Amino acid sequence: MNAAASAHWLPGDRLPDVRLRAADGESCTLHAEFAGAPLWLATPLDAQTAARLPSPPPGTVALCVGPSVIEGAAAGWQAFAADPRWCAGLGAGLFWRADTNLRLQESQPLPLDAPPLPVSAIAPLTDERMLTIAPVLQVPGVFEPELCAALIRHLEVDCAGGDVSAVLVLQDGEQRLQVDPNIKQRRETIPRDAQLEARMHERLMRRALPELARVFNFEVRRRDPFKLLAYPEGAGYFRAHRDNETPDVAHRRFALSVNLNQGDYVGGEFRYPEFGPHLFSPQTGAALVFSCSVLHEVMPVERGTRYAMTTFLA
Repeated sequence: MNAAASAHWLPGDRLPDVRLRAADGESCTLHAEFAGAPLWLATPLDAQTAARLPSPPPGTVALCVGPSVIEGAAAGWQAFAADPRWCAGLGAGLFWRADTNLRLQESQPLPLDAPPLPVSAIAPLTDERMLTIAPVLQVPGVFEPELCAALIRHLEVDCAGGDVSAVLVLQDGEQRLQVDPNIKQRRETIPRDAQLEARMHERLMRRALPELARVFNFEVRRRDPFKLLAYPEGAGYFRAHRDNETPDVAHRRFALSVNLNQGDYVGGEFRYPEFGPHLFSPQTGAALVFSCSVLHEVMPVERGTRYAMTTFLA
């Protein structure tokens, strides 16, 4: 059980692991048995609703779960009992969809008015493309769209658009901040709203850091301050660099960047030139997490303004 189990789970949360018990006494764990396939999850209040559940499409796992096993679930559904606390976090009388990583996507009240729309299959990459994919963790849904919009408003209104981003340079034996358009052009600010900052921190603790721990076996003990960023049209970019090359930032291990308005601009993608030509432009609210030792750049913004939030983890 993770920290999210103390309250009702939300779209974007990864389901905590739990032991599932069938009517015949056999049991299994959710993560070991069912990760890796699209998941339908239902928590019907009675057997009549369980019997009316829609037939899952091929390749989709469908689980009917409650504090006790509900008999008579529709064809294609497996019925299990689970820890009542886990069930309470999921909510009763709901139909949930989750992705192959057991990350919740959306819920609807039961009974359903119509069967859920099928999810388009993702075509696998070819061997040639796999050889040049950067080792980047992509975590969808870290921030909700409403929170992303609030952060953009905070940057532009409450923080008056932020300040021109500077770089630390060594001059006459002293470190000084200096604007250098040969390196980067963007506006930035540290959040000035404690409630917004607390919401960002909670979402990272809830959704991003558990993924970082699972994928890279790394426990975060330190976080740099959040920064809100704006890459303006025709004047927003960050040339290829690493994030831990100077003594003041040598402690950094991973960079985390959340896109705040994908689709409202052209350009502004992440590129990892050591690993090939591929461009990364995560959906609104999604995070990219990667080693600070990996060379990366933000491509020039051609149209619109790209907004993002970034921090560094150690």
